[in-house]
Amino acid sequence: MRFLLPLAGLLLAGAGGSYAQGVLPTATPDMATVVFYRPAMLAQAGVNFTVRANGAELCRLSNKRYFVTKLKPGETSFTSVAGGLNIPDKDEFGMTLEAGKVYYIQGDVKMRLMTVKMVFTEVTESTYKKKNADLKPDNCEQVAPSSGQ
Repeated sequence: MRFLLPLAGLLLAGAGGSYAQGVLPTATPDMATVVFYRPAMLAQAGVNFTVRANGAELCRLSNKRYFVTKLKPGETSFTSVAGGLNIPDKDEFGMTLEAGKVYYIQGDVKMRLMTVKMVFTEVTESTYKKKNADLKPDNCEQVAPSSGQ
């Protein structure tokens, strides 16, 4: 009977909806901070995607990974292409970035006929917090801030 009380306490503590949380980026007053992440997906897990801002390469984003970049404020067009292929990016995800703000962009892999694409969606910080405990920084995480312009 003694062991039931501590066990009940552990169960109640776990029921609070808490989860392990990775590092959250901090905003920079003169730049926009953008977090790109790719949640765990079984399909196309081995394929990485080159992510670009206004044509400038930011990172090659892999499955269950994230990266943080600092970009100049203003109109920004994000694109991606599978692997290191140097083919024109067709699908654009446009945003107006503001200095001092943090943006979270989820990349989902979609199959289209004979091609594989990454589709970007802006998400809230709380959505990112729910998923970032399982994410690891991609190997471009420490790249110097990019202008993206």
